[in-house]
Amino acid sequence: MAPQVYTIRPAVFAPVFLSLAAIGAAVLLSWWFLAALPFIWLGSVCAQPNLNLADGCLAYLAMIAGGLIAGWFRWPGIIVIAGTMSGYLLSVVEKRLRMRPLPGT
Repeated sequence: MAPQVYTIRPAVFAPVFLSLAAIGAAVLLSWWFLAALPFIWLGSVCAQPNLNLADGCLAYLAMIAGGLIAGWFRWPGIIVIAGTMSGYLLSVVEKRLRMRPLPGT
């Protein structure tokens, strides 16, 4: 049995939805939520449907850095962790749902 080859489209809906949610939270609650925007997109770019550690290394390092930041600055650290984790996990789900096998393989 030959291995199946898939095409994986980039996640679009998850990071856009999370970015709009972060902007809304920044307007309503605190401007610190804008710090989550680059980490949402970092998590989205690093996400793969199989949760591969090699591809998601930058996202995992950003979550660890957020944990270290939270030791000194509680809210920015939590926002970095939450932004990276939500962008990563929701993009994994979206990419998993949108991946398709390549024809002829």
